[in-house]
Parts: sequence; C-alpha cells; structure tokens
Amino acid sequence: MTDRPVSDFMLSATLHAVVAGVLIAFSYVTQQQVKNMPQILELVAGEGDNFGAKVAPALGTPGGVKLDIPAPPAPKIEPAPLTPVEEPPIARAPEPAPTPPPKAAPAPTKAVPPPPAPNFAQQIRRKLIRAESKAKADVAKERKAEAKRVEEEKKRMTKAEFDKLNKAKTPAGAPTKVARIDAEGIAKGVVGGSTTNKVGGAGGKALTSDNEDLLGAYFALFKQRLKVAFEAPDGLSDTLEVVVRVTSNADGSLTNPRVVKSSGSAEFDRAVVAAIRRVTMPARPDRKSEPIDIPFSMREREDR
Repeated sequence: MTDRPVSDFMLSATLHAVVAGVLIAFSYVTQQQVKNMPQILELVAGEGDNFGAKVAPALGTPGGVKLDIPAPPAPKIEPAPLTPVEEPPIARAPEPAPTPPPKAAPAPTKAVPPPPAPNFAQQIRRKLIRAESKAKADVAKERKAEAKRVEEEKKRMTKAEFDKLNKAKTPAGAPTKVARIDAEGIAKGVVGGSTTNKVGGAGGKALTSDNEDLLGAYFALFKQRLKVAFEAPDGLSDTLEVVVRVTSNADGSLTNPRVVKSSGSAEFDRAVVAAIRRVTMPARPDRKSEPIDIPFSMREREDR
C-alpha cells in the first residue's frame, strides 16, 4: 500500500520534468531563430534601391552626347623685346654763342605768277586709286561675312563632319590630343559614376563596391534609410542605444517593431520605433521573412 503512492509521485515528477524540459528547449530554439542585424556594408552613391550595385551611376541623360573635341594648341610664348639701355650723355664744354649774321637788305618784290592749269591726268589717277581702295574694302567685307558663315556652319556640323575636318587639318602621323565630353548617364547619377549602371544607386557614398553579400547590402540600405527617417528628440544624451526587433518580410515590408532592449529613455525608444515604421524597403533578395534585432544609437544620426 505504501509503495504505490511513492511510484505515482515519482511518475508525476518525471512527467513534469519532461514537460519543463520541452518548454525550455522550445524557448531556446525560438530565441535562436531571431537574426541579428548583419554587418553594415558600404553602398554606392546615387538615389535608388539598387543595393547590389558595384558602381555608382553616372550623372547625365540616357543616350547623352559623346564628343571628342581637339584640345587647343599650347600658346607660344614669345620673348619680350629687349629694351635698349640709354647711355648717359657725355658732358661737353659749352659752345660759344653764334654771332648773328648781318641783316640783309630786303629783296625786291616779285610778281605773283598765275595759277597752273588743272592736271586732268592726276585727277583721273586719284579717282582710280579711290575706286581700287573701295573695291578692296568690299572684298574684305565679303570675306569677313563668309568666315562668319563658315564658323556658324561649324557649330551646326555633325560629329562625323567635325572629325573629317579636323583630320584634314592634322598632319599625318601626328597624335591628336582630345578632351572628351560624355553626357551619358541618368538623372539620379553622381559625378564620377559609371555609364554601365543604368538603374540607380543605393544612397551611399562610394563610387565602387566589391560587396558580394546581397543580404548584407540590403540591410545596409535599411540602416541608411533608418538614419534618414529618424527624428532625434531634443536634449537627449548621445550615449543612448536601443535594440528593436522587427519582422523583415519577403516583400520588403517591416512589421511589428518592438523594443527588446531599452535605452533607458522611453522618448528615444519611441522615436526609433516611429522611424522604423516610416522606412520603406524593396523586396528582400532571399525572398524570406524573419525577425531581425536592430541596434540603433543617437550617434548614428550624425553619419547620414
């Protein structure tokens, strides 16, 4: 009679221990499924969602003009003319004042001759000279107008015509130094970017990236947008840091943000959660959904 109650007690205790063990194991597995924020990677510059881009897009327009323009010849520096050195005058003894000549008697008055007859040959010669000068001025004026017309035609000429004209002016075998104009690119590009990127950037600062981790780049884009969306409350310490858990869905949506490690400031925690709700993201590259723990500090707002 005494042994049976003891056996029932041991069986009940064993069952309770097994259930408790299962609950602890389940809780541990559940905690392990929450993913920490991957290491933040460098993103290329330029607007857009192209977190997997290797190069930043070039600033310009699709199908922009590409033209090679010959560099102007280097100006020739001519030596300045030598200024002659003036020698100081040699002091000489003063010459004696000249003795004025004796005044001559006034000459007798001569009769004024009549005016010469008009020289018709000289008048005709002058008219010819004036006519020739006028003809030369007209020719010069026409040449100037023709040069202006040719210059305007050059401005309207195509690249092929420009190259043909430039080749005719360049001596055979002489290398031509050119300055390249390339307006190819996109409106969301950056100066110094590459024309191979026709899609856009990811809001970073780099012109190139050797990142191979697409998921890491995806969360780097998320962290960049979180910094932009965050509105810092006034008067809070720069040492505050909070960890927020949010579900990152396959379609890019972010749901159920909640604080799992408070910063100690409820105002700061609420501001970070509100910023996460304002962030929009493209679809995840792995097409998965999972909870993510996101650390965020007050100092990060200065790294925009």
